[in-house]
Amino acid sequence: MGTLAVVDMHKATAHPKSSVLATVNVGCGPARVIASDDGKHVWVTTGGGNTLEAFSADRLRMDPKHALIAKVRMGQIPLGLAFIDNGKRIVVANSNRDNVSGAVPGLAVIDVSKALAGQDAVVGTIRSGAAPRQFALEPNGKTLLVTNTGSDQVEAVNVGQLP
Repeated sequence: MGTLAVVDMHKATAHPKSSVLATVNVGCGPARVIASDDGKHVWVTTGGGNTLEAFSADRLRMDPKHALIAKVRMGQIPLGLAFIDNGKRIVVANSNRDNVSGAVPGLAVIDVSKALAGQDAVVGTIRSGAAPRQFALEPNGKTLLVTNTGSDQVEAVNVGQLP
């Protein structure tokens, strides 16, 4: 199991030993973390658990045992994640870094509202280069850059054409 820690950044500089406000168990091998623009939700990919997990930011501080509010099954070893469409969707990199037989690396598109409602939230997938790992959304929000470490390439994805 991995953990997610809530850290008081002001305390971290002056009193680092007392800066951790709370910790919560996260699935096996937490890989990447992003927070929603409104600060209400924290999303984590778990590479060993093959999930995308959402946590209530308020509960992480006040009630960490009940902070997990959504869990979405992903492909093999999800790593990178990025918000698109003004935070309405998340793209997750299913890396298949360990080359699991039958698994295909690719990008999964997640509907945030469906995930938070406990519904089937994977609205589409697209193939990518080998071992997609990390994302950068261009400032105009129209192009998602994907590093594919297994194929030594950077891929440009038209966000408007994603499912």
